[in-house]
Amino acid sequence: MSTAAPAQIATAGFVRAARPSPLRGLRILLPFAALVAVWWMIKIGADLSDEVLVSPPRVWAAFTNLVAHGVLAEYASTSLWMIGFSALLSMLVGVPVGFAVGVNRYAARALEAFLRFLQGVSGIAWLPLAIIWFGFTHTTTLVVVIYTLIVPIIFNTMVGVRAIPESYVLALRSMGAGRLRLVTDVYLPGALPSIVVGFRLGMGYGWRALIAAEMLVRQGGLGDLIFGARTFNQIDRIIVGMIVIGCIYIIVDRLIVQPIENMTVARWGVLRK
Repeated sequence: MSTAAPAQIATAGFVRAARPSPLRGLRILLPFAALVAVWWMIKIGADLSDEVLVSPPRVWAAFTNLVAHGVLAEYASTSLWMIGFSALLSMLVGVPVGFAVGVNRYAARALEAFLRFLQGVSGIAWLPLAIIWFGFTHTTTLVVVIYTLIVPIIFNTMVGVRAIPESYVLALRSMGAGRLRLVTDVYLPGALPSIVVGFRLGMGYGWRALIAAEMLVRQGGLGDLIFGARTFNQIDRIIVGMIVIGCIYIIVDRLIVQPIENMTVARWGVLRK
């Protein structure tokens, strides 16, 4: 027997093991199916009227109606534009600020408690002030969401930079490296996992803040859809909005945030599968 046979067998086994199982998707959907089953049993078993809780088929009918008339696409696109613009601006501003604070030990020590304080004050808590300052406009929503996103990005970038061993910086400086070389070869690779964690936390907090702001500002978005449906006791539309909010966040997290995390955190050996 050829000596290459065991290696080929091992490689084939690895390929089979790495290939995703067709049952994986079903396992992911099982909790959702169970939730729908419990929901339907409560509706039927408790004999609840549609003014209290509607059935899953009623929600599906409301969903298809909103899609057919383009209402859902309009509200969802507003929310996606808001969170996308806020995330981009927060990264462009938050990462450089976090680096500037992190590389200076005195600034990091002075601002750490302040940044923790800002993280403790939810973006939703700023809504009343933002409405007074900017009115019921998109600016109010953007201010609240950007604040909610940018604080964890700045804080985690600072923490990531401070966690880099000083010996790495001293070694490059001894070889004549400038500040730009330190940033590209030491600070950025070393802080990248922490930056991604901050971005992921910010996206989760920012998405919830966005929905809450849209409910009060009433200038479009999925939060506005839910709050408007509440006015007319349209429970089916409320549940549709809730489901779409959760699904969009899963899609954004899986298609945007997680691939970035896989290219950074997983690559550096920090994330365990």
